Amino acid sequence: MSRARGSVTIDDVARHVGVAKGTVSRVLNNYTDISEPTRNRILKAVKELGYQPSANARNLKRGRQDTLGIVIPVGHGSGADPFLSEFIDGIARALDELGLDLLVTTAHSPGHMIETLQRLIARRKVDGFIVTRTEVDDPRIACLREHNFPFVAHGRTRDPSDFAWFDIDNVAAFAEGVRHIYSLGHERIGFIGAKLDLNFALQRRDGYRQGLEDLGVTHDPDLECLRDLSGKGGFEAAEALLSLPRPPTALLCATDALAIGAVQFCRKFGLKVGSDVTVIGYDGLPVGEYLDPPLTTFSQSAQEAGGRVARKLIDVLDGKDPKSLQALVKAVLIRRSSDGAPSMTPDSLSKLIRDRLNNQPHSGTKGE
Repeated sequence: MSRARGSVTIDDVARHVGVAKGTVSRVLNNYTDISEPTRNRILKAVKELGYQPSANARNLKRGRQDTLGIVIPVGHGSGADPFLSEFIDGIARALDELGLDLLVTTAHSPGHMIETLQRLIARRKVDGFIVTRTEVDDPRIACLREHNFPFVAHGRTRDPSDFAWFDIDNVAAFAEGVRHIYSLGHERIGFIGAKLDLNFALQRRDGYRQGLEDLGVTHDPDLECLRDLSGKGGFEAAEALLSLPRPPTALLCATDALAIGAVQFCRKFGLKVGSDVTVIGYDGLPVGEYLDPPLTTFSQSAQEAGGRVARKLIDVLDGKDPKSLQALVKAVLIRRSSDGAPSMTPDSLSKLIRDRLNNQPHSGTKGE
C-alpha cells in the first residue's frame, strides 16, 4: 500500500487483515471479546500500515481525553525518591502501548494538591487519576470521591473498601524481615522509616513491631528512627541509631533510598556492611544491585506496579466495579551481600563507632 503515513483509514486496516471494520474498532477500543490471534493480527497491521486513529473523533465519541493524570506531592523526600521515577516510567510504558498519554504535575502543599486536582477535574484535562504515596486518611481520595471522579490508588488508606487499589503486603514483608535478621544472630534490630501519615510507612513500622512480637523480643522505641524518604534521611537515621550507647547491629529500612543512605554512613566511618552492620532495604530498585556491597532488599518492581495501576485505571474507565479491582501482593526477599551474621556485639560496635566518630572532624550531618 502506497498511502502516506497518517492517511491510512480503519477500513484499510480491516481490508488488510480480512476482518470487519467493527472488529478493528473493538480492538482499538480495548474490548476483550476479540480472540487473541485476531487481536494480534490487527495490532500488527496497525503498526505496519502506520494507522493513527483520529484523536478528536475518538474523544468526542467516547467523552475522553485519552490522558491519565498523576499529581506528585513534593515532601517526604519524594522528589529524591528513585522509586517514584521507576513507578512513573511503568505507568508511561503501559499507556504508550495503549496509545494514551500521562499528565504529570506536582503539588507543594496539601492545599495546593487539592486545588490542582480540582482544577484538572474542572477543565477535564484528564480522564482519571493515579494516586500514589497514599496517606492513612487521604484528602486526595476524599476529594476524588466527592467529585465522583475516576481514580486508582497505589497503596491503601485506613478504609480502602470502595475504590480500586494495588498494594504490597507491607506488614507481612517487614515481619519477615525482622525474622530473617534475627535468624542471622542479630538481637538488636533498628528500624529506619518514614513519617507515619503515609500509609505504607505505618504498615512497614507495624510489620517491624509485629516481627519483634512474633519472636518474643521486647520492643525498644529507641531503635526506631523516622526520616524523609531520601538517601540523606537514611544517612541521618543510621547516624542517630548507630550512635546510641547500645546500637543495633542490623538496620531494616522502609525503602531502598533510606537503605542506600544508611550504607553510605557505614562506609564513611569504615564499618563493613554485611558483617559489622547488616542493612536491608525495600523496593528492589535496580541501583541496589550495584552498591558496594550489593543491597539485600524486598523486591517490588516499581515499574511493574506502575503498569498494573495504569491498567486498573483503564478498567475503571471502562466501567468495571472498582471494588473488584483490588490487589494485595507479596514482596520477595532478594538476598545479596549487605546482610549477614553479626561480627561483634552491640557494646563492641558502640566502642568502634565512638572511636571513629571521635576521629572525624565533622560527621557531616546531625542525627536527632
